[in-house]
Amino acid sequence: MTCGIGPQAGARAVAGAARLPMRRALATGLCGLLSPALGVGDVLVYRDVRTQGDGPLALDPALSDALAARLPGAQSGIAALEVDRIVTRAHTKHVLRERYGADAIDMETWAIASALREAGVSVAALRVASDASDDDLPDLDSAVSSDGRISGFAVALACARKPRAGGVKLVWHGMHALRALERAVFAVVRAA
Repeated sequence: MTCGIGPQAGARAVAGAARLPMRRALATGLCGLLSPALGVGDVLVYRDVRTQGDGPLALDPALSDALAARLPGAQSGIAALEVDRIVTRAHTKHVLRERYGADAIDMETWAIASALREAGVSVAALRVASDASDDDLPDLDSAVSSDGRISGFAVALACARKPRAGGVKLVWHGMHALRALERAVFAVVRAA
């Protein structure tokens, strides 16, 4: 299933999970980095995810370990933070790292994992970094609709308005991260 961008999109995507005949799930997608030790294109296997208001939600350790074993070079044991909007400033990323001790940020994993766990489903998370901890990004909030869809035109417009605020880098890094995500997902599927 696909969800779109944001916690609400993640929650909507798995709202009917209790009715699905599944025991395990893998949440995939892109993420931003808070840790300067990680780089764009790194494949990350989350250990846990938290929100700014909730403590860490541990993901299934056996499933996460099996996932990491199928992905040579993946960074495992990642502590993640779910945020409700795109973090566009490097300074804000540094503050979030200090406050929560997280390595990466995304906008859906906690919502997906918490709903699936309530339905009795084991969850692992595989994300690929699309922006580094010191990257500033253009303001992309207007590019994401209320249902979690992203407008390519709005992203291009935001990048054109602020090319020095990471517009060109955002596109380049995004393409690199999407290719890395595709390779990682195919590696997991082939090994299954």
